[in-house]
Amino acid sequence: MTRYINGLVFNSKTRSFEKSNFQVHGQYFKQSNAVETKIDLDGYYITPGFIDSCSQIGLAEIGIRWEGDDSFEFESHLQYSVVDGIYPFDIAFKKAISHGITASHIVPSPKSLIGAKTAIIHHIHTTVDEMVIKKDVAYSFSIGQNAKSTFFVEKKKPLTRMGIAKIMRETLQQIKEQEPLIRKIVVRAHKAVDIELIARLQQEFEFDFHIIHGTEIPLLEDPLLNTVIAGPTFRYIEHNEMMALSPKLYKQLAASKIPFVLCTDHPVSSATHLALEGCLAVREGLSRQDMVYALTTGAATFLGIEHITGSIKDSLLADFVVWNKHPLDLDAKVVATFIKGKKVYAWEEGLTK
Repeated sequence: MTRYINGLVFNSKTRSFEKSNFQVHGQYFKQSNAVETKIDLDGYYITPGFIDSCSQIGLAEIGIRWEGDDSFEFESHLQYSVVDGIYPFDIAFKKAISHGITASHIVPSPKSLIGAKTAIIHHIHTTVDEMVIKKDVAYSFSIGQNAKSTFFVEKKKPLTRMGIAKIMRETLQQIKEQEPLIRKIVVRAHKAVDIELIARLQQEFEFDFHIIHGTEIPLLEDPLLNTVIAGPTFRYIEHNEMMALSPKLYKQLAASKIPFVLCTDHPVSSATHLALEGCLAVREGLSRQDMVYALTTGAATFLGIEHITGSIKDSLLADFVVWNKHPLDLDAKVVATFIKGKKVYAWEEGLTK
């Protein structure tokens, strides 16, 4: 049993940092009188582990060519699952941990019109099965330029948006009949016309639809949307559907009262840039406490794992990060990262016990 004292701990209920203590027993946060070790965190900020709400980490290895890309299949099948393609030794995991990210929601590449069942994983372990926090979280789709161009390369003929809508409706019906436990649908979309299609499908099917990216959502008047997986906005403009991409999206979503969480879609933007997305949202006028919440408890709640991780409170997995400054200061450093109570990263000049 280890007791951590005097740290500025993020309180997910008040969304503020408060000087307090917490205890870790084995893999969990747990209060007890039987304290074996005491660690003073005076002057440090402590948050739950950051969660990347859309990532291809482990599916698309950085620094590797096509042979390291398991992020999409051209042909569709309801039994495709990202769990079967994740490589646990992708060097990106260590980089992510060193920046305070302890878990990711793994989603196939935007090249896949019909994607796969998504999963949430921790960033450390030697087997994928050990990494999995929750599998079969959602079923994924991608619509727009990337999916259309991939289809054209393979089939040598164009795929129109009418064709995409037909394929999506057929697949959604199959999911309804064959995968009744999956209620969440995530769809990559940038353009307003594609976002309108998602809103239309939401009226036709009894699923919870969520948009990834949502670049042109501000062009629509009062769209009825569920939680948006927004971003990444710190990335290159890959094609013309993204010309409106800007960190202003975060403030526009908030002004429209559309709930959102943040992502890097690694390797589109490096997983190490997740905190930067929060900083950019703050630059656009959103509060730091709301962005820390969105990166931690808010992401966990959206993904349905808030009873497992995402907050510093008893009975949850002890996934937490020690920072030398407020985590959304641009020069903040991760002093130590813990997953399931075990220290998995330490900055050489920081906390070492």
